[in-house]
Amino acid sequence: MVSPSQLASWQPARLSEIAESVVAHRRALTGLHDDLDAGRPPASWTLGDAASARAEHGRLSDALATQVAETTGVIEALDAAATALTAAKELLQGAMRRGGHHGLHIDHATGAVSLARTFDDEDELAYARTVQQEVAEQIETALADAAAADQALAAALTAAATTDVNHIGSLADQQTLLDFQAKSPADQVQYLLDHPDAYAFLGEHLSDEVKAEVGTHVADALDRMARDPQDFGDPELVARYTALLGAVGDDPGVMAPMYERLGADGLLGTYDGLASFMGFSDDPNLATLAAELRSGLQTATRSDAFDGTAFGEELVQLATRTADDDTMDAFFGTYPSSPMHAAVLDYLMRDGDYGEEFVRGVAWQLDEFERTVDPQMVQSWMHHTGMSPLNGLDADPASLLGRTPDPMGATMGQLGKHPELGLEFFSDADGEKRAEFYFAERDWSRDGFQGVAEAALGIGTDPENIAERGEDTGMLVSRFFGLLPENPEFTAEHAGGAAEPVGSLLKHYMQSVQVAVEGSTSANGAPGVANLTNSFLPQLQDQPVIYTGDLDKLLAVAVSTEDGMARVAEGVANFRQTALGGWSALHGAGVEIANPQSLERILTSSIGLEGHIQRVVSDAEIEGAKSKDQQVAAFTSLVSKAAALVPVPGAEDLVDIAGETGKKLADAAWSEIRNVPSGQITEIFGGNENAARELATDRLVDGQTRSVVSSFLALAEAGIVDVPPELEAIWMPDGELISLADIDLDELSYRHGEAANALGHLVSVDDLRSAYQDPFVVLSTEPR
Repeated sequence: MVSPSQLASWQPARLSEIAESVVAHRRALTGLHDDLDAGRPPASWTLGDAASARAEHGRLSDALATQVAETTGVIEALDAAATALTAAKELLQGAMRRGGHHGLHIDHATGAVSLARTFDDEDELAYARTVQQEVAEQIETALADAAAADQALAAALTAAATTDVNHIGSLADQQTLLDFQAKSPADQVQYLLDHPDAYAFLGEHLSDEVKAEVGTHVADALDRMARDPQDFGDPELVARYTALLGAVGDDPGVMAPMYERLGADGLLGTYDGLASFMGFSDDPNLATLAAELRSGLQTATRSDAFDGTAFGEELVQLATRTADDDTMDAFFGTYPSSPMHAAVLDYLMRDGDYGEEFVRGVAWQLDEFERTVDPQMVQSWMHHTGMSPLNGLDADPASLLGRTPDPMGATMGQLGKHPELGLEFFSDADGEKRAEFYFAERDWSRDGFQGVAEAALGIGTDPENIAERGEDTGMLVSRFFGLLPENPEFTAEHAGGAAEPVGSLLKHYMQSVQVAVEGSTSANGAPGVANLTNSFLPQLQDQPVIYTGDLDKLLAVAVSTEDGMARVAEGVANFRQTALGGWSALHGAGVEIANPQSLERILTSSIGLEGHIQRVVSDAEIEGAKSKDQQVAAFTSLVSKAAALVPVPGAEDLVDIAGETGKKLADAAWSEIRNVPSGQITEIFGGNENAARELATDRLVDGQTRSVVSSFLALAEAGIVDVPPELEAIWMPDGELISLADIDLDELSYRHGEAANALGHLVSVDDLRSAYQDPFVVLSTEPR
């Protein structure tokens, strides 16, 4: 650590002088590029040594360019150190003066601050101690900043002395950089505004002040356009600022100052102006500018220097017209406004990676609006934005009117991307009320329940949430599973956007699904969590309680699309294959519980789970399906295909529990199943002339036969049974197991016979067939 006496003796101005001297040397060396170019052996030389001469010239040129490039880093490090040390010295000197004024003793060797006298008055003593603490903190900050600057400079000098790295380019490029750095800060700003394409090369060599000025200039220009929207009809002007934002939009040093200057009001005004011309203009840069503004805002909100919470709150207040009267009057008096601000919020929030504090500001403020304002007014606010051109951006090309805006739906999606924040939203003092409102009451049909389902999925499967706040996470998921089915709009017709995320969440908590299936009751109780145990599965803590009636409504939505059905099928396969992997490992280790009876129980239990979901699938109305039976056959084939994607644990993944015959699987063995590729889903589930669908069974009774074949394939995937050598050409073409989707209906009975023969020594085939409809053994649970 640097001492106060050391810092006081340092001379930052000397570093600036050294930097100027290095600049002069760099300029002289850079100027040699003309001489080097003139000395290059001409291409017309064809003698034997011409090629080697040109190669040697290139080597010397590159070496010189590298040496000069390294001086650039040294100069920047010297300038940065001079600035930081000057500020640190000023902070130290201020602390010293204040300490002396209040009679404090400061140790110049250590920086320790102590009281130099005694106090009889308690108030005076308390004040003296407050000043002592503040002075000590100032000194500590000054010394830490000085030490950091010293270390950074030393690292830059060491790197320049010990490495040969050229991060800039040729001597000509370095001459360009040198000429740019010779400009005044104001001229540098203007040059970048006039040459946005140069930012890619020059940006990393700019001072913070120049970056901030660039951002300020762009903000002022956009604000002028927002005040006079006719400017958005000028293609050249729109192209200019589209190019500028495209060049600087990834730099938080520019974007944070820009959005601070523009403000939430200026941003809304800018989008109003954009939208007013997008409806009839054929200028493609208007849509590009809208996207660049959104991308730049995301960059700004990820900057520590940007107050994302305040910006998000103000943006929502202005967009919903819930700010105070003076603020709203000032806004309407400054910007020609439109009633389409719900579309602006929806457009901003429905895509991208925002900083957490900005999402917090938007989510909490929008929640206050949603839950305190008359629901009809909220719906009216969204409805009036239905014709905004912004709705057509990012929308399905097949949609005539584009996306139906729902800012809270889009914001829910953002909470799913920030799962810790999302868990806070649903578990703070208002968390239960929010869950009741957003899961059970609010109409999400505008986005097909997609946003709220993505929020639950992101929050409920986040590893940190599960590890650090497992009970809160499990309780939230249980509330979601229990309240969403109560929402009158949560149907396959109106909730198609939720199909895949709900299917993915059920997939993650498939053991809870299994409990609800095997222990089917008519109960519809309170949300809760349970510790689920099974001899051949991981011991899962804080799993959400799911009730059977709720489960069937959730499944009905989840399986209403191909992707949603695939996620559920993957969960069934994961449940079965993980249990079979556990049985196989314990059986190989000689554990008594891993016997043929328990193996049969795993198979019948998984058949029961699959059969329960098949009954839901048979009631679904899936676009393009030719019959209910074909939907069931497709689901069964997806389960079979997914089985090959499950990582089966081996004996090394098992952890023995002293005194018990059970075990734990490694945590990582659960829910690692990969998704079935979308192309295979289409191939399996259906297409216009898909053979799998054409050959799918027309009668559900074939499900019993398929269950036997599926069980054999599952055991083969887990390594519990082997494919007989004489059948490998049928069951393992190209060395890989087939799936149910590969078996034509007219071959099914033959494959059933072969599977039954292979299984006969392990399990009862008749029991497997009957299990397709029979009730099953309940997993044990430990209520919490």
